[in-house]
Parts: sequence; C-alpha cells; structure tokens
Amino acid sequence: MEEQQMHRGFVITVSVRDDWDGGSAVTVLVERMSRSGGIDRKGGRIPEPEHYRSLVNGAAAVSDAIDLARRAIDAHLGGSPLGH
Repeated sequence: MEEQQMHRGFVITVSVRDDWDGGSAVTVLVERMSRSGGIDRKGGRIPEPEHYRSLVNGAAAVSDAIDLARRAIDAHLGGSPLGH
C-alpha cells in the first residue's frame, strides 16, 4: 500500500508492506516541493527514506506514518500554521 500527501511545501510518500506475522514494514520519504509543484532535487541531493517496523498494518500504518511525518515537518518549520 502506498500513499502520497503534501504538507507545508513537502511531499510525504509512505509505503507499507504487511508482514505475515503481524505488523508491517514502513518506508517514509519526505521531499521538498519546488515552486513549480514538482520535487525539488537541486544540487543532486536525494533524501534517504526512513524504514521502520509498525505494530499495525494496512491503512492504520499509513495513517500513523503520515501523522509522524507531518509532526516532524511542523517541528522543523516552527509549529503548525493552524495551531494544532
């Protein structure tokens, strides 16, 4: 399962592979958007994805990963613009 969302000028891509023994393997990639709306890869630097195991699987794992990425972006930029 894969999902991509935009948040405050960043593209969050989450990929989840459910494991047979429960839980899932999660990959999260956060990239900055360019002014034209694409991925900004100036300077040739490609960000490294983060890999971890989740105790939940499917849509719940995707939702958790998106929430974690959004909170990390908000912390990096100085909080949520909506005050959440």
